[in-house]
Amino acid sequence: MRDKKSLRKELLARRKEFAAEHPEAGGELASRVLEWLEGHPEISSVGAYLPIRSEPDLTASLTAWRNGKSGRTLSLPVILEGQMDYYEWIPGMQMDEAGFHLLVPHEKKLVHPDFVLAPCVGFSEEGCRIGFGAGWFDRTLPRLKPAPVTMAIAYEISNATGEFEPEPHDVLLQWIATERGIRLSRKRAA
Repeated sequence: MRDKKSLRKELLARRKEFAAEHPEAGGELASRVLEWLEGHPEISSVGAYLPIRSEPDLTASLTAWRNGKSGRTLSLPVILEGQMDYYEWIPGMQMDEAGFHLLVPHEKKLVHPDFVLAPCVGFSEEGCRIGFGAGWFDRTLPRLKPAPVTMAIAYEISNATGEFEPEPHDVLLQWIATERGIRLSRKRAA
């Protein structure tokens, strides 16, 4: 097993190279997520993200999903006063820079998403996620009641199954989406 810090550095380099060499992969992943969402009409509120550092860009697909039927909402994670929450995001709305090149909605309307997309630096088939190391998702997801459905978003090249161990605080995600398809995590499928 590897320590997450060195593995994270390697996975970030892998993702950056893969995204540059395969720009079509992000579009494939985004299309798969849109198709999955359209097949789950019970989902009306998605906690999304705006991509940074070679993360797959789902913006166009999520905008299409939101605009496809009334009553659908998108939200983005915002960290205020040491806590991450989701605030409504309407594509094209005024945004503010929040540091680390992150954009957040200027108007802060709190939303409780019933589905959360979690961008991953790396992931395991069990649904464990490696992010940037701050632990925001692991602290936030258990607080959301009722618990949202969760989906890891990554390129298949970021699959680090067997390369790291989950830590006690890690929240396992239910679904895994890559450019190759969407599948239940092993934890969820068991």
